[in-house]
Amino acid sequence: MRLLLFRQRNFRNLVLAEFRPPSGLFAVVGGNGQGKTSLLLAFHLALGGEVRGGLADLVRFGEAEAWLFAEVETLLGTYRVEQRLGNGGREVRLNEKPVPLRGLWELPGSVLVLPEDVEVVLGSKEERRAFLDRLIARFSRRYAALLSAYEKALRQRNALLKAGEGELGVWDRELARYGEEIRTLRRRFLKRFLPLFQEAHRALAPGEAGLLLEETAPEGLLEALKARREEERLRGQTLVGPHRDELVFLLEGRPAHRFASRGEAKALALALRLAEHRLLWEHHGEAPLLLVDEWGEELDEARRQALLAYAKALPQAVLAGLSAPEGALVCSMQGGVVLCPGG
Repeated sequence: MRLLLFRQRNFRNLVLAEFRPPSGLFAVVGGNGQGKTSLLLAFHLALGGEVRGGLADLVRFGEAEAWLFAEVETLLGTYRVEQRLGNGGREVRLNEKPVPLRGLWELPGSVLVLPEDVEVVLGSKEERRAFLDRLIARFSRRYAALLSAYEKALRQRNALLKAGEGELGVWDRELARYGEEIRTLRRRFLKRFLPLFQEAHRALAPGEAGLLLEETAPEGLLEALKARREEERLRGQTLVGPHRDELVFLLEGRPAHRFASRGEAKALALALRLAEHRLLWEHHGEAPLLLVDEWGEELDEARRQALLAYAKALPQAVLAGLSAPEGALVCSMQGGVVLCPGG
Protein backbone atom coordinates (compact mmCIF):
# COMPACT_ATOMS: atom_id res chain seq x y z
CA MET A 1 0.00 0.00 0.00
CA ARG A 2 1.11 3.57 -0.71
CA LEU A 3 -0.01 6.91 0.64
CA LEU A 4 -0.36 9.03 -2.49
CA LEU A 5 -1.73 12.29 -1.09
CA PHE A 6 -2.16 13.77 2.38
CA ARG A 7 -4.01 16.94 3.38
CA GLN A 8 -4.77 18.45 6.76
CA ARG A 9 -6.13 21.41 8.67
CA ASN A 10 -5.53 22.31 12.30
CA PHE A 11 -3.65 19.16 13.30
CA ARG A 12 -1.25 19.94 16.15
CA ASN A 13 1.60 22.15 14.87
CA LEU A 14 1.38 21.15 11.19
CA VAL A 15 1.21 24.07 8.76
CA LEU A 16 1.36 22.23 5.43
CA ALA A 17 -1.93 21.98 3.57
CA GLU A 18 -0.95 19.22 1.15
CA PHE A 19 1.85 16.68 0.83
CA ARG A 20 2.58 13.97 -1.74
CA PRO A 21 4.85 11.45 0.00
CA PRO A 22 7.58 9.82 -2.12
CA SER A 23 7.52 6.11 -2.82
CA GLY A 24 9.88 3.71 -1.12
CA LEU A 25 11.93 4.66 1.91
CA PHE A 26 12.31 8.32 2.76
CA ALA A 27 13.45 10.24 5.81
CA VAL A 28 11.87 13.28 7.42
CA VAL A 29 14.62 15.28 9.10
CA GLY A 30 14.32 18.34 11.32
CA GLY A 31 15.01 19.76 14.75
CA ASN A 32 12.93 19.20 17.84
CA GLY A 33 9.47 20.76 17.75
CA GLN A 34 9.40 21.19 13.97
CA GLY A 35 6.49 18.79 13.36
CA LYS A 36 8.08 15.40 12.59
CA THR A 37 6.07 13.50 15.20
CA SER A 38 2.90 15.41 14.30
CA LEU A 39 3.31 14.38 10.66
CA LEU A 40 3.65 10.69 11.52
CA LEU A 41 0.71 10.83 13.95
CA ALA A 42 -1.40 12.50 11.27
CA PHE A 43 -0.48 9.85 8.69
CA HIS A 44 -1.29 7.08 11.16
CA LEU A 45 -4.64 8.53 12.18
CA ALA A 46 -5.59 9.30 8.59
CA LEU A 47 -5.08 5.61 7.74
CA GLY A 48 -7.26 4.35 10.59
CA GLY A 49 -4.71 4.10 13.39
CA GLU A 50 -5.26 4.92 17.04
CA VAL A 51 -3.03 6.89 19.39
CA ARG A 52 -2.90 7.55 23.12
CA GLY A 53 -4.65 10.52 24.67
CA GLY A 54 -7.75 12.45 23.80
CA LEU A 55 -8.56 13.44 20.25
CA ALA A 56 -9.09 17.06 21.32
CA ASP A 57 -5.41 17.21 22.31
CA LEU A 58 -4.50 16.68 18.66
CA VAL A 59 -6.35 19.79 17.51
CA ARG A 60 -4.37 23.01 17.19
CA PHE A 61 -4.90 25.28 20.20
CA GLY A 62 -7.81 27.64 19.67
CA GLU A 63 -9.47 25.54 16.95
CA ALA A 64 -12.60 23.41 17.33
CA GLU A 65 -11.56 20.44 15.19
CA ALA A 66 -8.87 19.03 12.93
CA TRP A 67 -9.41 17.59 9.47
CA LEU A 68 -7.34 14.86 7.79
CA PHE A 69 -7.48 13.48 4.27
CA ALA A 70 -5.56 10.58 2.74
CA GLU A 71 -5.61 9.05 -0.71
CA VAL A 72 -4.10 5.57 -0.76
CA GLU A 73 -3.28 3.07 -3.44
CA THR A 74 -3.83 -0.63 -2.69
CA LEU A 75 -3.89 -3.81 -4.72
CA LEU A 76 -7.68 -3.48 -4.82
CA GLY A 77 -7.74 0.11 -6.04
CA THR A 78 -7.53 3.69 -4.78
CA TYR A 79 -9.33 4.84 -1.63
CA ARG A 80 -9.98 8.29 -0.17
CA VAL A 81 -10.24 8.65 3.59
CA GLU A 82 -11.50 11.79 5.31
CA GLN A 83 -11.70 12.37 9.07
CA ARG A 84 -12.72 15.09 11.50
CA LEU A 85 -11.28 15.00 15.02
CA GLY A 86 -12.35 16.96 18.06
CA ASN A 87 -14.32 16.99 21.29
CA GLY A 88 -17.20 15.36 19.46
CA GLY A 89 -15.10 12.30 18.65
CA ARG A 90 -13.96 11.00 15.30
CA GLU A 91 -16.04 11.26 12.14
CA VAL A 92 -14.79 8.98 9.35
CA ARG A 93 -15.62 8.82 5.65
CA LEU A 94 -14.33 6.29 3.15
CA ASN A 95 -14.81 7.25 -0.50
CA GLU A 96 -17.25 9.97 0.64
CA LYS A 97 -19.42 7.52 2.64
CA PRO A 98 -19.66 7.57 6.47
CA VAL A 99 -18.12 4.47 8.05
CA PRO A 100 -17.15 3.41 11.59
CA LEU A 101 -13.45 3.49 12.37
CA ARG A 102 -13.33 -0.28 12.00
CA GLY A 103 -14.33 0.22 8.37
CA LEU A 104 -10.82 1.51 7.70
CA TRP A 105 -9.29 -1.67 9.11
CA GLU A 106 -10.26 -3.41 5.91
CA LEU A 107 -7.27 -1.53 4.43
CA PRO A 108 -3.63 -2.39 5.26
CA GLY A 109 -3.27 0.91 7.11
CA SER A 110 -0.06 1.74 8.94
CA VAL A 111 2.13 0.73 11.87
CA LEU A 112 3.55 3.56 13.97
CA VAL A 113 6.75 3.06 15.96
CA LEU A 114 7.27 5.61 18.77
CA PRO A 115 10.03 5.99 21.38
CA GLU A 116 7.49 5.44 24.17
CA ASP A 117 6.74 1.93 22.85
CA VAL A 118 9.48 0.75 25.21
CA GLU A 119 7.01 1.28 28.06
CA VAL A 120 4.96 -1.63 26.71
CA VAL A 121 7.90 -3.82 27.70
CA LEU A 122 9.11 -2.05 30.84
CA GLY A 123 5.84 -0.51 32.08
CA SER A 124 2.88 -1.87 33.97
CA LYS A 125 1.04 -5.10 33.28
CA GLU A 126 -2.00 -2.95 32.38
CA GLU A 127 0.09 -1.38 29.60
CA ARG A 128 1.06 -4.76 28.20
CA ARG A 129 -2.48 -6.14 28.44
CA ALA A 130 -3.91 -3.06 26.68
CA PHE A 131 -1.34 -3.47 23.88
CA LEU A 132 -2.43 -7.08 23.36
CA ASP A 133 -6.13 -6.19 23.40
CA ARG A 134 -5.71 -3.37 20.86
CA LEU A 135 -3.64 -5.56 18.57
CA ILE A 136 -6.04 -8.52 18.56
CA ALA A 137 -9.05 -6.23 18.12
CA ARG A 138 -7.50 -4.90 14.93
CA PHE A 139 -7.79 -8.37 13.40
CA SER A 140 -10.94 -9.66 15.09
CA ARG A 141 -14.32 -7.96 15.30
CA ARG A 142 -15.43 -10.80 17.55
CA TYR A 143 -12.65 -10.07 20.03
CA ALA A 144 -13.55 -6.37 20.19
CA ALA A 145 -17.21 -7.25 20.83
CA LEU A 146 -16.28 -9.77 23.51
CA LEU A 147 -14.09 -7.25 25.31
CA SER A 148 -16.91 -4.72 25.33
CA ALA A 149 -19.40 -7.25 26.70
CA TYR A 150 -16.93 -8.53 29.29
CA GLU A 151 -16.13 -5.02 30.55
CA LYS A 152 -19.83 -4.24 30.89
CA ALA A 153 -20.43 -7.40 32.92
CA LEU A 154 -17.34 -6.66 35.01
CA ARG A 155 -18.64 -3.20 35.92
CA GLN A 156 -21.97 -4.68 36.99
CA ARG A 157 -20.34 -7.39 39.11
CA ASN A 158 -17.92 -4.94 40.75
CA ALA A 159 -20.83 -2.64 41.62
CA LEU A 160 -22.54 -5.50 43.43
CA LEU A 161 -19.33 -6.44 45.23
CA LYS A 162 -18.83 -2.88 46.43
CA ALA A 163 -22.46 -2.66 47.58
CA GLY A 164 -22.00 -5.89 49.51
CA GLU A 165 -25.33 -7.26 48.38
CA GLY A 166 -27.05 -8.74 45.34
CA GLU A 167 -26.96 -12.03 43.46
CA LEU A 168 -23.58 -12.60 41.78
CA GLY A 169 -24.40 -15.88 40.08
CA VAL A 170 -25.76 -14.31 36.90
CA TRP A 171 -22.71 -12.07 36.50
CA ASP A 172 -20.35 -14.94 37.34
CA ARG A 173 -21.76 -16.86 34.41
CA GLU A 174 -21.62 -13.81 32.12
CA LEU A 175 -17.99 -13.09 33.00
CA ALA A 176 -17.01 -16.72 32.62
CA ARG A 177 -18.74 -17.05 29.24
CA TYR A 178 -17.11 -13.98 27.74
CA GLY A 179 -13.84 -14.43 29.59
CA GLU A 180 -13.17 -17.97 28.47
CA GLU A 181 -13.67 -17.03 24.82
CA ILE A 182 -11.41 -13.98 25.22
CA ARG A 183 -8.71 -16.23 26.59
CA THR A 184 -9.14 -18.73 23.76
CA LEU A 185 -8.72 -15.97 21.18
CA ARG A 186 -5.70 -14.56 23.01
CA ARG A 187 -3.98 -17.95 23.04
CA ARG A 188 -4.77 -18.52 19.37
CA PHE A 189 -3.47 -15.09 18.41
CA LEU A 190 -0.22 -15.43 20.38
CA LYS A 191 0.46 -18.81 18.76
CA ARG A 192 0.38 -17.05 15.39
CA PHE A 193 2.15 -13.88 16.53
CA LEU A 194 5.03 -15.41 18.51
CA PRO A 195 7.06 -16.78 15.54
CA LEU A 196 6.85 -13.38 13.79
CA PHE A 197 7.96 -11.61 16.97
CA GLN A 198 10.88 -13.99 17.47
CA GLU A 199 11.96 -13.68 13.84
CA ALA A 200 11.89 -9.87 14.03
CA HIS A 201 13.86 -9.88 17.28
CA ARG A 202 16.53 -12.24 15.93
CA ALA A 203 17.20 -9.76 13.13
CA LEU A 204 17.62 -6.95 15.66
CA ALA A 205 19.45 -8.40 18.66
CA PRO A 206 20.95 -11.50 20.24
CA GLY A 207 19.04 -13.49 22.82
CA GLU A 208 15.87 -15.56 22.47
CA ALA A 209 12.69 -13.52 22.83
CA GLY A 210 9.40 -14.94 24.01
CA LEU A 211 5.85 -14.15 25.06
CA LEU A 212 4.01 -15.66 28.00
CA LEU A 213 0.36 -15.17 28.95
CA GLU A 214 -0.03 -15.63 32.70
CA GLU A 215 -3.69 -16.34 33.45
CA THR A 216 -5.21 -15.73 36.87
CA ALA A 217 -7.50 -18.77 36.75
CA PRO A 218 -6.13 -21.38 34.34
CA GLU A 219 -8.22 -24.07 36.01
CA GLY A 220 -11.46 -22.41 34.89
CA LEU A 221 -12.90 -18.96 35.35
CA LEU A 222 -16.34 -19.84 36.72
CA GLU A 223 -14.87 -22.09 39.40
CA ALA A 224 -12.31 -19.44 40.37
CA LEU A 225 -14.98 -16.74 40.69
CA LYS A 226 -16.98 -18.94 43.04
CA ALA A 227 -13.91 -19.92 45.06
CA ARG A 228 -12.78 -16.32 45.66
CA ARG A 229 -16.20 -14.76 46.15
CA GLU A 230 -15.78 -13.98 49.86
CA GLU A 231 -12.38 -12.37 49.31
CA GLU A 232 -13.81 -10.34 46.45
CA ARG A 233 -16.70 -9.14 48.62
CA LEU A 234 -14.21 -7.92 51.22
CA ARG A 235 -12.13 -6.07 48.58
CA GLY A 236 -15.04 -4.89 46.46
CA GLN A 237 -13.63 -5.99 43.14
CA THR A 238 -13.26 -8.97 40.82
CA LEU A 239 -9.83 -10.52 41.32
CA VAL A 240 -9.66 -13.11 38.53
CA GLY A 241 -10.30 -13.04 34.81
CA PRO A 242 -8.85 -11.69 31.57
CA HIS A 243 -8.72 -8.16 33.05
CA ARG A 244 -6.17 -9.48 35.56
CA ASP A 245 -4.14 -11.72 33.24
CA GLU A 246 -0.65 -10.58 32.33
CA LEU A 247 1.32 -10.63 29.10
CA VAL A 248 5.01 -11.09 29.88
CA PHE A 249 7.82 -10.42 27.42
CA LEU A 250 10.72 -12.80 27.89
CA LEU A 251 14.39 -12.45 27.05
CA GLU A 252 16.40 -15.65 27.46
CA GLY A 253 13.49 -17.02 29.48
CA ARG A 254 13.45 -14.17 32.02
CA PRO A 255 10.79 -11.46 32.39
CA ALA A 256 12.01 -8.46 30.40
CA HIS A 257 10.27 -5.89 32.61
CA ARG A 258 12.44 -7.07 35.51
CA PHE A 259 15.74 -7.98 33.93
CA ALA A 260 16.14 -6.31 30.50
CA SER A 261 18.31 -3.24 30.01
CA ARG A 262 16.68 -0.28 28.33
CA GLY A 263 18.52 -1.07 25.10
CA GLU A 264 17.31 -4.67 25.20
CA ALA A 265 13.77 -3.48 25.95
CA LYS A 266 13.97 -1.07 23.02
CA ALA A 267 14.86 -3.97 20.69
CA LEU A 268 11.94 -6.02 22.04
CA ALA A 269 9.53 -3.12 21.55
CA LEU A 270 10.73 -2.56 17.99
CA ALA A 271 10.39 -6.28 17.28
CA LEU A 272 6.78 -6.11 18.50
CA ARG A 273 5.96 -3.38 16.01
CA LEU A 274 7.75 -5.09 13.14
CA ALA A 275 5.91 -8.32 13.93
CA GLU A 276 2.63 -6.36 13.95
CA HIS A 277 3.60 -4.94 10.55
CA ARG A 278 4.41 -8.38 9.21
CA LEU A 279 1.14 -9.84 10.49
CA LEU A 280 -0.88 -7.08 8.84
CA TRP A 281 1.10 -7.69 5.65
CA GLU A 282 0.19 -11.38 5.71
CA HIS A 283 -3.42 -10.62 6.62
CA HIS A 284 -4.03 -8.14 3.79
CA GLY A 285 -1.62 -9.54 1.21
CA GLU A 286 0.27 -6.24 0.98
CA ALA A 287 2.47 -4.22 3.29
CA PRO A 288 1.09 -1.41 5.45
CA LEU A 289 2.86 1.92 5.60
CA LEU A 290 5.69 1.80 8.17
CA LEU A 291 6.19 4.98 10.24
CA VAL A 292 9.16 5.22 12.62
CA ASP A 293 9.69 8.24 14.86
CA GLU A 294 13.20 9.01 16.18
CA TRP A 295 14.39 6.05 14.15
CA GLY A 296 17.94 5.91 15.53
CA GLU A 297 17.16 6.63 19.19
CA GLU A 298 18.58 4.03 21.62
CA LEU A 299 19.50 1.67 18.78
CA ASP A 300 23.08 0.64 18.12
CA GLU A 301 24.46 0.45 14.60
CA ALA A 302 23.57 -3.22 14.07
CA ARG A 303 19.95 -2.64 15.08
CA ARG A 304 19.67 0.48 12.92
CA GLN A 305 20.93 -1.48 9.94
CA ALA A 306 18.44 -4.28 10.58
CA LEU A 307 15.59 -1.74 10.73
CA LEU A 308 16.81 -0.11 7.51
CA ALA A 309 17.02 -3.45 5.72
CA TYR A 310 13.39 -4.15 6.59
CA ALA A 311 12.19 -0.65 5.64
CA LYS A 312 14.02 -0.59 2.31
CA ALA A 313 12.10 -3.68 1.16
CA LEU A 314 8.72 -1.96 1.59
CA PRO A 315 6.65 -0.05 -1.00
CA GLN A 316 6.69 2.93 1.37
CA ALA A 317 8.26 3.69 4.74
CA VAL A 318 8.98 6.89 6.65
CA LEU A 319 11.82 7.30 9.14
CA ALA A 320 11.79 10.55 11.11
CA GLY A 321 14.64 11.91 13.20
CA LEU A 322 17.39 14.44 13.66
CA SER A 323 19.41 12.76 10.90
CA ALA A 324 18.75 10.56 7.88
CA PRO A 325 20.00 7.04 7.17
CA GLU A 326 22.62 6.84 4.45
CA GLY A 327 21.16 6.45 0.98
CA ALA A 328 17.60 7.48 1.89
CA LEU A 329 15.75 10.26 0.12
CA VAL A 330 15.69 13.16 2.60
CA CYS A 331 12.75 15.50 3.19
CA SER A 332 13.28 18.41 5.54
CA MET A 333 10.78 19.48 8.21
CA GLN A 334 10.70 22.99 9.60
CA GLY A 335 7.94 25.04 11.15
CA GLY A 336 5.26 22.44 10.42
CA VAL A 337 6.12 22.24 6.69
CA VAL A 338 7.83 19.32 4.95
CA LEU A 339 9.82 19.75 1.73
CA CYS A 340 11.19 16.94 -0.43
CA PRO A 341 13.63 17.11 -3.36
CA GLY A 342 11.75 18.10 -6.48
CA GLY A 343 8.57 18.70 -4.46
